[in-house]
Amino acid sequence: MQRRIVFHVPSLRGGGAERVFVLMANEMARRGHEVTLFTWNGEGPNAALRSDAVHFVDLGIPIHGEGFGKPATIAGLWRSAGFYRRLKPDAVFSGPEFANLITALALNLGFSKAKFFPSFHAAAAIPSNDFGSKLAVLLSGLVAARATKAIAVSAGVGRDIAARGVAAGRIAVINNPLPPAAARTGQVYPWQAELTALGEGPVIATAGRLVGVKDHKTLLRAFAALLKTRPARLVLFGEGPLLGELEAESRVLGIASRVLFPGYVNDPAACYAAADLFVLSSTSEGFGNVLIEAMAAGVPVVSTDAPHGPREILADGKYGTLTPVGDVDALADAMGATLERPTDAALLRGRAADYTVERIGDQYEALLR
Repeated sequence: MQRRIVFHVPSLRGGGAERVFVLMANEMARRGHEVTLFTWNGEGPNAALRSDAVHFVDLGIPIHGEGFGKPATIAGLWRSAGFYRRLKPDAVFSGPEFANLITALALNLGFSKAKFFPSFHAAAAIPSNDFGSKLAVLLSGLVAARATKAIAVSAGVGRDIAARGVAAGRIAVINNPLPPAAARTGQVYPWQAELTALGEGPVIATAGRLVGVKDHKTLLRAFAALLKTRPARLVLFGEGPLLGELEAESRVLGIASRVLFPGYVNDPAACYAAADLFVLSSTSEGFGNVLIEAMAAGVPVVSTDAPHGPREILADGKYGTLTPVGDVDALADAMGATLERPTDAALLRGRAADYTVERIGDQYEALLR
């Protein structure tokens, strides 16, 4: 039965909930549903992923820094309520935290009878100084009361939101999907030549925002320790406020000539093709999309045992070594050992296949019944 579905994220600039919702909107539209992707600001790299079969509604609210500002947020709430009142959707999916609160309020203000599925992508261990996120946590009871079911991207995140008062029977654990495999374009990027110029040795890669929770300093220090035993190169794909600080750290450690910061690269296939090993050094990780993307490309992975996604994805270490959060020596040892004895690529690809868009789409569609 065809349903009228809305996927709402505030913008398309991020990489977690934003990418997931574009992928799931595409998948639900492919299955014959009437799907709208609804944003407050439609700019960002994830916009290019949207299928033409997905309707797009963008309020065009400017972003200032990391948010919209209080007056624009209040205006956006009222405009959102009007949007839901006019469209009369059967189901609304939202994320992340603050978008869940706004959507719950907007659905109530718009007198909408739509089923509501707020999604939770971050572990409770991730600290946030963002006013909106803090407010969303404080008012999580309102979201829980309006929700048909709450989607947790990992079992650990499910436990977190249950601890905040969401009834266990109203939590659906649905992992994030693996993006469809993108064909290599053959395009040549400047960073590839820069990587070659770093010299010999296997390439260790990571990808993500250059922010504190990713703990790239531990990765840099572990890489410095590894260089004492073997040649290697490190590339950190991503952008963020800590770029200058991390570049300075690499100089202090004396490894700047072996480390590359190419910025955000909107071609994951090229990034993983360059890597001999992928490392995630986060202190907290609700899921860990980059791990399954690397595994799908056949790239061995090492990760900190950050709550909660890595342990679930790597099946307690079956598919890649888990190291204690913040442990430089353990991370260096795991990187060296995995380079010496890489995990079988077929095993990694088989595990990544558990997270295809089609499989995750089945779970999303089941919520509509």
